[in-house]
Amino acid sequence: MSGAIVHKRKFVDSDYSVSITDYYIGVDTDNSTVKLTLPVASSMLDGQTIIVKDEGGAANVNNITISGSASDTIDGQNTVILESPFASIQLYCNGTNKFFIC
Repeated sequence: MSGAIVHKRKFVDSDYSVSITDYYIGVDTDNSTVKLTLPVASSMLDGQTIIVKDEGGAANVNNITISGSASDTIDGQNTVILESPFASIQLYCNGTNKFFIC
């Protein structure tokens, strides 16, 4: 793997609390909705990134809800919902209390 960069990928098909060590989160939306709860922003590094992808391709039927912990927000909102087939979102954290959509 000369020159390759490999990031941690977590695959989920049910509600999941995102770990501070996760980078890619692949979500299977084939059978049910999935709620992802982000780590507390203050436990993450400034600029740390999380990418969520609807790998099942059925987010239009089985939405993916992404929620901040406690009072943490995502672009000023408590939650973001992915509702398009194969949708994805990239978030970065300020390391204090907020996540932002890239």
